Amino acid sequence: MLHIKKVSASHHAKPHPYMRKIYQNLSSLEVQDFGKSDGTLVKGFRSVDGPHHAPQGWIWFNITSLNPFMTGAELVLFRKALHPQPLSVTVTLHSVIASQGRLNEIPALEERQLALDQRPPSGYDVFDVSAVLAVKPLEVVGFQLRYTDESGSLVLHEALTQSLYCLNRGSLSEPLLVLCDSKDSFIYSPKAGRCCLQTWSLIAGKQKLVST
Repeated sequence: MLHIKKVSASHHAKPHPYMRKIYQNLSSLEVQDFGKSDGTLVKGFRSVDGPHHAPQGWIWFNITSLNPFMTGAELVLFRKALHPQPLSVTVTLHSVIASQGRLNEIPALEERQLALDQRPPSGYDVFDVSAVLAVKPLEVVGFQLRYTDESGSLVLHEALTQSLYCLNRGSLSEPLLVLCDSKDSFIYSPKAGRCCLQTWSLIAGKQKLVST
């Protein structure tokens, strides 16, 4: 059984709705076998301003306080708008690491189809970005979505990302980076088009929650 020993988010008065779902799902489960494992640490980081030398059109997170044992990560973006007509694009997720004053882009993390006229069941598009945690040291990490349409033509990615997703820093549904110290704690659902913590649906016991 996966045991969550700590779930935390950045110091905001109200938790991010995605993190709140984690709290609610865990707190609704019955107490069972508590304390029989060391547990799994889950932490949420909200988006920040990018470095002064950073390019435009990237979503940034400061993870200098990252626990070195974190191995699983997912980028959570709230879909705020739908296209009025059926339309699909291919999205490729890119990442850049800002460390010691330099920017280093790493290979594309994921590629998938997005139906722009359909919102995911959860309301969020969630991407597996665990690969960025293999880069050391980590200070600031940025993500960018790049799109191609059905003809293979490149779409203006920055404008489309701003149109599709809630990117406003300080809003309840701003971009979120969720980290976990066990990559096995994440599962991917192609049908739902998202990753999710196994704790949402697979744990049969109430876990201890400590917010920071």
